[in-house]
Amino acid sequence: MSRSDPTGALLLGTGAGVWIFFKGFRVFREFKIVADTPCMPVRSIPMGLVQVRGQALSDQLIPSPVTHTPCCFYQVKIEHYETGEHGGWKHYRTDMDGAKFYLQDQTGKVLVDSYSAEYDLPESPPRVVDGAHIAPLMGTGASDQELLQYVEKAGVNRLAATMEHWLDHKGPLDDPKREQGRQTLLEMVRMLPQVTRGGGRIPPELIDRIAGSHPLDDPEKEQKRQMFLQHIRETGGLSLPQSSAMASGRYRLREALILPGQEYHVTGTCVENPGARDAHDRNMIVRGQNEKTFLISWKPEQEVQQGLRKRALGMVFGGAALTVFCLALLLGHLHMY
Repeated sequence: MSRSDPTGALLLGTGAGVWIFFKGFRVFREFKIVADTPCMPVRSIPMGLVQVRGQALSDQLIPSPVTHTPCCFYQVKIEHYETGEHGGWKHYRTDMDGAKFYLQDQTGKVLVDSYSAEYDLPESPPRVVDGAHIAPLMGTGASDQELLQYVEKAGVNRLAATMEHWLDHKGPLDDPKREQGRQTLLEMVRMLPQVTRGGGRIPPELIDRIAGSHPLDDPEKEQKRQMFLQHIRETGGLSLPQSSAMASGRYRLREALILPGQEYHVTGTCVENPGARDAHDRNMIVRGQNEKTFLISWKPEQEVQQGLRKRALGMVFGGAALTVFCLALLLGHLHMY
């Protein structure tokens, strides 16, 4: 197939149109769920699908990577500029991090585990950095050098955050040996970003923690574990990216934040909070096992519904139009009508 042959592009366009069409129906279903679920005071929410609105509140604020804004949670979309015939800005990675935070209204507060949510948040103006032309820092926020270092290690941070969330969601376990192993792994992944910044050195206290855990039942696996511990002690750590390493190329970063004191509209599944501090901290909103709708938006309730409806209709009709258009061109190109 020559470069001038449009068959591949038309087939790709037809497939993309079909995908967008059916994705639009899933968004429309989400719109119906949000529209049909009444917004309730925090004190009155039942177990199951709920919709609440309140101010974000957290005692574990973290600085955002781009603007260094103290926040409950951040999401950074990273694009990489690619050269060539089909070059341009291409999605590179989406990084996110943050602790669970509370949503508080006049009747009480409820914990929100926002990691698996869909976010409808305002984005900061795009910040462009170029490894070939590092500009001096102007104003506040991260410097170009810091952002290139952040892009380099964003994959490690995202992996650590994903593993931490999964391990936290799995426990506590009934089996003491398995629970000890879970706690050890949880401590390891929480230290992973620090290990990365430290040049790949695992702290001695963590090595002692691993060595002091229960031996594995399988002798072969236990032997491999002991060999691994011996290797760490002899080498002093693992080979991980250094904090001085910077990504090469040109990148564009957009940051979206959940800020303390700001109001947010949350639609998700209310479950029992396994780490409840008191009688007023028994509930937590998460992404449900059966109902996957979990949306956090900064907009008022009516705007949330209107945005979902508009997006769904645009995807349904746009996907159908793209499919018909590409399919018609493809049939014409192949002289099939």
